[in-house]
Amino acid sequence: MQARDRIGDRYELTYPIGRGGMGQVWAGYDERLDRPVAVKFLRQMEVPEDERETAVKRFRREARAVARLDHPGVPVVHDLGEHGDDLFIVMQLVPGMLLADLIAEQERLSVRQAASIAAQVCSVLAAAHGNSLVHRDLKPQNLMVAPAGMVKVLDFGVAALLGPAEASRLTATGHTLGTPAYIAPEQAAGDAVGPAADLYALGCILFEMLVGRPPYEGKSALDLLRQHMRSPVPIVTEHRPDVPDDLAHLLFCLLAKGPGDRPASAAEVHELLCPYAVTPVESGGTAPVGMSGLTEDAGASGGVQSSKRRWPPQDLVELHARAQELAEEERFVQAAEVLEQALGQALDGSDALDARVIALRIDLANLRMLAGNYREARRDFDSLARDLERPEGDPDLAQHCRQQADACRAELGQEEQASN
Repeated sequence: MQARDRIGDRYELTYPIGRGGMGQVWAGYDERLDRPVAVKFLRQMEVPEDERETAVKRFRREARAVARLDHPGVPVVHDLGEHGDDLFIVMQLVPGMLLADLIAEQERLSVRQAASIAAQVCSVLAAAHGNSLVHRDLKPQNLMVAPAGMVKVLDFGVAALLGPAEASRLTATGHTLGTPAYIAPEQAAGDAVGPAADLYALGCILFEMLVGRPPYEGKSALDLLRQHMRSPVPIVTEHRPDVPDDLAHLLFCLLAKGPGDRPASAAEVHELLCPYAVTPVESGGTAPVGMSGLTEDAGASGGVQSSKRRWPPQDLVELHARAQELAEEERFVQAAEVLEQALGQALDGSDALDARVIALRIDLANLRMLAGNYREARRDFDSLARDLERPEGDPDLAQHCRQQADACRAELGQEEQASN
């Protein structure tokens, strides 16, 4: 796969997000609908021949299962197709930061933020379990915290469907699916896996958010599996005294060895977490964005993106020309992304009122308006107007930007907030 390859006669690959043992994930662009997407590939030739049929079934099943969830906490599936010998899923490209990176940066999350993230995951699990779907590989690398604090659950690639029509677990012989640090005891033992296994994994994640490390640490995967099955449940307050007693008790129950000793449902856990949680809007400021990426098992993940694209350094003239070329093709979203990089380079060491910077800012605002991104365009024009109203600015251009901002408000149904 290379940048600018076309897939399915409508998707252009833009930059790789990550890869794993059986596939790749690329950021892409939907030419028909002028929107960014994530394209997740299964490279059949990279799968051992005796596992290929199972991998293909699992890949197609993931697309169907996620598509029918229809939950805001799951990336939207747009398309499923074939490209040569490869299969691909086209998904929503999600901005944000992987929870694993957030924990690595902050070490310990606040009680309210950790509870908020866990509660949102429970909402997704309740919907998944209601559709007879068990994730089976919940971990911080599969949870994305978006800029406003919203959480997206990624990678249903090893999910188990519990319905009679698709009762097969589609597990390669001798393989244990899941990640050792977050795997339920029954899953580690190779027994039947149900919704309670996801709740156990959630308990491991909640413990890690609060303490800074998973509940069990071992020298090997086998050592970890043994600890999940046999070691005593750790008490979170011994490591984090400020955790409320009721929340600590809930976490203890989530980590119970027997599935029947854990809470009855994700919906019940969600209700118990809510008193300690913040809303996504409130937690937005505590979820840094912009350093995320896929882990080594990225072939099993999809719909992941840093909040800002990491473009290679390019000449500003070249970037501006590329943006104009894309705009002429009515690819306004992609043109705006290119111009955003040009603006970032132009701002490096330059004043916001530098003539070159102002020109780029206006072009970017106009492109966002053309793309229908009225909220961002309104913010851009308002910011421009404020800067241009400074003594060294241009009052006529400032007035024009105010008018453009008001036009964006009108599109957003905010005419009453328009400036006089």
